[in-house]
Amino acid sequence: MRGAMIFLGQALIVALFVVEFGRNLIGVIQVNTRLAQLRDETAALQARADALTAERVLLDDAAFLELVARGYSLGSTVERPFVLAADAAPLPEDAPGSGARRFSPDALTRSPLDAWLDLLLGS
Repeated sequence: MRGAMIFLGQALIVALFVVEFGRNLIGVIQVNTRLAQLRDETAALQARADALTAERVLLDDAAFLELVARGYSLGSTVERPFVLAADAAPLPEDAPGSGARRFSPDALTRSPLDAWLDLLLGS
């Protein structure tokens, strides 16, 4: 009987040890998970801070400020601002400098004489 009581006491002590060890292990896992989340948040915040610092450096650049000022017609007095009217018609597809004219195969094969003949006589 005495041996059974000692065995029961030892089993109870081992069970309490295992339960406490399990609780501590779960706590460590939770802390490590939270630490990983905080590291990720810190890295994201650091990237945002770096981007804002780079933007501040750009905004402090005199050349950039002059460029933005020109957009508001605040450039030097010798500059002439160029602005399209709000009701300006769109350019035709084959306007000089347009992509259709620069990259079309017809623009490379047509001679100026062909263009004049097409204009005068039609195609």
